[in-house]
Amino acid sequence: MKKILLVNDDGIDAPGLHAMAENLINDYDLRVVAPAVQQSGMSQALSAHSKIKVKKVDFGLPVEAHKVYGTPADCTKLAVEVLYENDLPDMIISGINDGGNLGTDVLYSGTVGAAMEGHLHGILSIAVSRVVGSELSFAEVAQIFSQKLPKLRNEKPYMYNINFPKKIADQNDIFRYTKQGRRTYHNEYAIEINEQGEKCYFMNGTPNDAGNIEGSDIWAIHKGFVSINPLKVGRTNKKLLRELIDG
Repeated sequence: MKKILLVNDDGIDAPGLHAMAENLINDYDLRVVAPAVQQSGMSQALSAHSKIKVKKVDFGLPVEAHKVYGTPADCTKLAVEVLYENDLPDMIISGINDGGNLGTDVLYSGTVGAAMEGHLHGILSIAVSRVVGSELSFAEVAQIFSQKLPKLRNEKPYMYNINFPKKIADQNDIFRYTKQGRRTYHNEYAIEINEQGEKCYFMNGTPNDAGNIEGSDIWAIHKGFVSINPLKVGRTNKKLLRELIDG
C-alpha cells in the first residue's frame, strides 16, 4: 500500500484536510502533519530561527497525526527529515485548500509551498485547492481527485498544482493540463486600531484575471475545468541569461 503524507496551510482542523483523509484512507497508508493554526500566504517559509513545537494529536481517523507550531513547509520538512526519515512517503498531498492557487498565487501560497518542499526532497508532490465560492464540497473535490490520482504520471517526483473551479461544466470532460497563468491583485488596506491604540493595516485583495489565454490555469477554471498545472523549481530567465552571456 502506497504511503501518503497529508499536509496543508489551513491548519490541522481544516475541513479540506479531513475530507482528503477520509477519501484516501481505505486505499493508502496515510500520515498527517499539519500546522497548528492557519498559515495561508506563507509560501515556502521556514522557521529558521525559532524553536518548533510538534505535538501528536487525535485526528478522528485511524491515522498518525502531528500538529506543528510552524509553517506549512516546516510540516513537510520535519515529516521527511525527522518524523518519517526512515519511512518516507511515496507521495505528498497538500490541501484541500479553501481558496484557489492560480497564476502568480503560487508564489505566495502555503499550500503550494508545502508541496514544493516535498518536491525538493525528491517526492511526488501535489497541491490541491478549491476556488472561493465553489459549489463543490470538499468531499466532492476529494472524490474527483482520488479518481484522477492513479492516472497522473508518477515515474518521477513531479510537482502538480491542481485547482477546482466553482462548478464543473461537463462531468464527462473534467480535467485540463495547463500552464501557469498571470493573476494580479488590486489591494486595499483597511486601517484598524488595536487595544493598545496602535494603528494596524489589514489587506483585502481583489484578483484581476484579465489577459489569460486558452490553456492557462486561470482560463481553465473560468471555463469550468479542473486545472492540473505541472510546476518546477527553476525561475531563471533563460532568454536574458543567454543575451547576457553573448554580450
